[in-house]
Amino acid sequence: MDHSTGLSGNSPQPVEPIRVNDYDGFAEAYTAETENNPVNAHYERPAMPALAGDVAGRRILDAGCGTGLLAAALRGRGAVVTGIDASAGMLVLAR
Repeated sequence: MDHSTGLSGNSPQPVEPIRVNDYDGFAEAYTAETENNPVNAHYERPAMPALAGDVAGRRILDAGCGTGLLAAALRGRGAVVTGIDASAGMLVLAR
């Protein structure tokens, strides 16, 4: 073993990549934090549907839907919403 590099032989061992923004690991905590904090609850969530205007009957893609709060608000106003997210943990909560 080469003690200067920590490698044995000529082939390095694969290193697991650093996971930045591992939403699967903290989806529930993220949801609890953002559900009622002042910025999300009193600014972002009311503003986004208002900016969308009349969505009744429209098909909307919520890319990066997270826990689905915006998708639910738009669906509540008559939109047909499809939510997608890279985090399976967030999608579980969105369903």
